[in-house]
Amino acid sequence: MKEQLQEGSEKLQKTGRVAATSVIWGVSAGMLAICIPLVIVTKTGAILPFAAIVGAAVATFAVWSGDDKSQVKQLEERIALLETMVTRENSDGS
Repeated sequence: MKEQLQEGSEKLQKTGRVAATSVIWGVSAGMLAICIPLVIVTKTGAILPFAAIVGAAVATFAVWSGDDKSQVKQLEERIALLETMVTRENSDGS
């Protein structure tokens, strides 16, 4: 049972990371689309598009390198504590 929960949480984390990565790069593509006319008008060269790509790469790295195991463990402990509290309230109230 515990193994199934861990597998499920790992799949959920990966799904969340994929979703975050797609949002990051979707927004980055929008920024690149805006940068093209700005580069022509301001004549700044490749600074703006380069900054957009580097920012997206750093954000993607942060999403995928983050250690979520401790957070998952904390959430599991909180849920266990809440279950204990609800069980005690139900037994005291009846």
